[in-house]
Amino acid sequence: MSSLSRLFLCSIILIAVSFSCKKRSQSSYPLPVSIQYRIIASNGVSQATSIIYTNETGGLTNLTNQNLPFSKSLSTTVTRGDAFTLRGDASGAGSLKLEILVNNNVVKTATYTGSSVITGQITYQFQ
Repeated sequence: MSSLSRLFLCSIILIAVSFSCKKRSQSSYPLPVSIQYRIIASNGVSQATSIIYTNETGGLTNLTNQNLPFSKSLSTTVTRGDAFTLRGDASGAGSLKLEILVNNNVVKTATYTGSSVITGQITYQFQ
């Protein structure tokens, strides 16, 4: 087999493998997942005045006057580009740690502080 034939054959195999890998990663959606939202407060902050999160249908759920720590779990099916948001508001001096977990793995986290009002929001988007 000539070196030109080998090069051509290797190129064909490489192209076929790269297309099959792309198809495999794209076919992973829609994907069933479990989502968990968590808000943990520092000492001195015991209640969230408002909590907003993306629910199972992709809409927003708004809760008021929730005791902290807060946790909400849900199961849903996602597609590429779907985004899940968690927002927390509290009165007082201290901090709020917001977390979004997907299948029990933390995918987004942030801590927000304030001296009289604490507001924070995080969003995770499936890629």
